[in-house]
Amino acid sequence: MTAQSLLHSYLLLDGAQIEGLAVRIYGLEESPSLHLLYQHSTYEPLAEVGPLLVAVRPHSELAQVFQQEWQATAGIWLESDASEDDLVEHLRSLIHVRLEGEQTTLFRYHDPRIMALWLGPLNADERDPLMGPVQRIRLPADSGAKLALLRENKPQTFARYDDTPWLRLSQEQLEQLNQAKHACFDQRLLAHLQRFFPESLQGMDAAAQQQFVTLCRQSAARYGYSAADEVARWASLLAELGSDFPQAPEHDTYCQLLEQRDLLPAQRLDNLIGELQCQLLRTDKESVA
Repeated sequence: MTAQSLLHSYLLLDGAQIEGLAVRIYGLEESPSLHLLYQHSTYEPLAEVGPLLVAVRPHSELAQVFQQEWQATAGIWLESDASEDDLVEHLRSLIHVRLEGEQTTLFRYHDPRIMALWLGPLNADERDPLMGPVQRIRLPADSGAKLALLRENKPQTFARYDDTPWLRLSQEQLEQLNQAKHACFDQRLLAHLQRFFPESLQGMDAAAQQQFVTLCRQSAARYGYSAADEVARWASLLAELGSDFPQAPEHDTYCQLLEQRDLLPAQRLDNLIGELQCQLLRTDKESVA
């Protein structure tokens, strides 16, 4: 029996991005063995929207759905030469990390874009202990890394979950990983604008559209808005009023609303949207008259 034949394939999927993930898998596979990585951890209440590991057979219906729908943003394909129990325990140990200042945060390494930025730049000595029982990780071609990340030497022991993370990320690594987070957010924001404000993107090529959504996110951040719903609402202002919002002379009324420091940021945003709606109504009446 060859070493290749001893490899078992798995999918590590994102329950937060794939709605009804367990139900979908049961519809694609007969009697699948599912492992929710947040189970048996301090994050167990989030288990249903956390990462899920499931064995996969190449060329199966599950494998085809993964390749067609999920591999770009919602999971990774990995291969292991260890026991399934060792694999689950090691992957569970990676669900959180320590940052500088001893802060603990969840780690979305199961996003292929984050995986590429995290493990891709490392040499074998650095990467092998992090991969542990994982012999190969397959990544989509547009992830920014090689098509496969390989473990060169199998560690003697594998990590196990503890409430205190063993994994650390430096500030430099964190900044690199935030690139993937912003890319994911911008992709969703672009889809939102294409659906609800398609006229704001007319005449733009793909690069220009990407620049516009990045501008929307950065402009919102300058005024204290970073939550997805807040940025989407702020983007609607730029879509209707122009990319120079709120700096153009005709935006004086909006600037005054932004300067109302006795209000919460969410209330100021409500007032901005209300003013925009009033302005659009006035414009409609004038065009009819």
